[in-house]
Amino acid sequence: MKELGPFSWTVTQQQIDGYAAAAGANDPIHVDPVGRARAGGTIAQGMLVLAVMAEFVANSVPNGAAWREGGSLDVRFRAPARPGERLTVRAAPSPQSDEPRPEGCATYDLSCENDAGVKIIAGTARIPLAALST
Repeated sequence: MKELGPFSWTVTQQQIDGYAAAAGANDPIHVDPVGRARAGGTIAQGMLVLAVMAEFVANSVPNGAAWREGGSLDVRFRAPARPGERLTVRAAPSPQSDEPRPEGCATYDLSCENDAGVKIIAGTARIPLAALST
């Protein structure tokens, strides 16, 4: 198994606002840059970043449909992502992935870090073996 990625993108306030509108996540910590100025500005919704990470996996495997049907993420949110930060997602086969799991999945170490090298999200992706083959 090979490493997936990396994939990088820059978080924008427009993305945060769009996610807020779609998901009803209109908390001022996400959508009020003026009111949050003293606290360092707004932060991206964790689920927004996680959605980008899941889509990264789907686009990085040969069979994205199999990932969407049977894959899973188990992550911890460690730090906030702010507008203007460049985030990079990586997924590498976990040492546990030397052998296929009984469930027919491979385990990948998954992380997202900001441009300062701080891991904002870390965990694992369980990717169905069917997603890794064409």
